[in-house]
Amino acid sequence: MKAIVNDKGEKQKSIFEEFKFAKYHITLKAKEHMILPEFKGSMLRGGFGHAFKRICCANREKTCDGCLIKQSCPYAYVFETAPPEDAEHMAAHYKVPHPYIFEPPLDDKTEYSVGELLDFHLILIGKGIDYLPYFIFAIRELGEIGITVRRHKFELVSIYAVDCLTNEETLVYLASDNIVHAQKVSLTGLALIDKVKEYNSHQLTLNFLTPTRVKYQGSYCFNEIPMAAIIQNLTLRSNALSYFHGSGIWDDSLKDLKELALDVAVTKSYIKRREVLRYSNRQGQKDSLSGIVGKVSYEGNFEPLLPALLLGQFIHVGSDAVFGCGKYEINHD
Repeated sequence: MKAIVNDKGEKQKSIFEEFKFAKYHITLKAKEHMILPEFKGSMLRGGFGHAFKRICCANREKTCDGCLIKQSCPYAYVFETAPPEDAEHMAAHYKVPHPYIFEPPLDDKTEYSVGELLDFHLILIGKGIDYLPYFIFAIRELGEIGITVRRHKFELVSIYAVDCLTNEETLVYLASDNIVHAQKVSLTGLALIDKVKEYNSHQLTLNFLTPTRVKYQGSYCFNEIPMAAIIQNLTLRSNALSYFHGSGIWDDSLKDLKELALDVAVTKSYIKRREVLRYSNRQGQKDSLSGIVGKVSYEGNFEPLLPALLLGQFIHVGSDAVFGCGKYEINHD
């Protein structure tokens, strides 16, 4: 990666070296017969947000605008993330990327019997990792409130931290002992950079597992996804997450990766559009999470692009990542 030099002429680490995230495997158990949507990302994130606000919010307003304790409130930081007044980047944006991602199960199962388990993953990014106890408390609270309009009740069974490189799991929380076990399981981008050499630097395939909606040149890519579109989105997202939730680094040189990605060609594309709708309580209407799923193969020079692509497997790409959209895996060719 190209070195960054600060105002003092000192070499600064790449955001890919400093980037920190953690992954958790969460298991719920149905207390009653449950009927759930096929794509559960919106259900998990929406219900969780309601429960999180219920345990944290002091003013009970619909938004955090004008709240006197907004700067120190866990809910405001996690769910109403806004750029600080002195932000040098994205200051004109009302919202910035959130420090979490709900990864719903990939199956389309809709009915769960009493006692049946539902598994999903949670990704926490940068300072968001410190808020894990709040997430645990909110998930327990959501189990008492219930999910979907039917208010299905569930029990939080366990949470395990996942080693993103080996998929090994270590215990964080068990309902039976109600104790949060501290686990240092966060992964830095530096560990991902070390894995670059394991990949073919001229051919690879991206397998888009959840609805992916990437905007490029003013429109969403539903028919074909150029590598430049993916890299443009990932570098902006990585920079924003690093700047607002991580080490505070913003690397302007990352925009050069998009130019390199223009030379990467699509060789095979087997994608289809998956329609997913959610109801937004905030907007009072249905909202689309629709996007493409399937595999796209590319050919070109991936060596400078691989750090961003490897990180993207965990931070997702495109719109509505917090709901689990834009999840992909890199397949070796």
